[in-house]
Amino acid sequence: MPRRKSILNPSSKSAKSVVTPETPASPPTTRKRGTAGRVGKAGTRKGKYNAAGERVDGIFFHSKAESVRYLQLKAMQERNEIESLILQPSYECVVKNQKITTYRSDFKYDVIDDRGQTIKTVVEDVKGMVTDIYKIKKKLVEACYDVKIIEIPAKDVAKWEGIVG
Repeated sequence: MPRRKSILNPSSKSAKSVVTPETPASPPTTRKRGTAGRVGKAGTRKGKYNAAGERVDGIFFHSKAESVRYLQLKAMQERNEIESLILQPSYECVVKNQKITTYRSDFKYDVIDDRGQTIKTVVEDVKGMVTDIYKIKKKLVEACYDVKIIEIPAKDVAKWEGIVG
């Protein structure tokens, strides 16, 4: 429906009403950050690199490979090969009292021996695509926290059954 707009006539200093056509509304920009994927099978949303998220034990994992590795680690924890399994631990990278970034790995756990003593702490990341930003964050975390991040290629996650980092 056209709307009325009041315009002031400069010569008579009186207002007159002019009918102007309604401008078409632009499409709403409701897409939120991080939702730039397609909807895959069973309504799952695919991410930027076509990784379809998956829910296991009520926990959302960003890729199928990550959920498979979780099930492997969960089984190893039940067999008392590892303990203290933590999902998505965060690491703040601070240089000269200035926070540079925060890195979130996929898993962190302690490897234990036959007597139940901790041998080492392992930080793992399941990667389908290694980006330049990831490489920088990995180096920062390894330097700031004196840890080694184990990368597991998504295509090889099945080969890691029963293997600790």
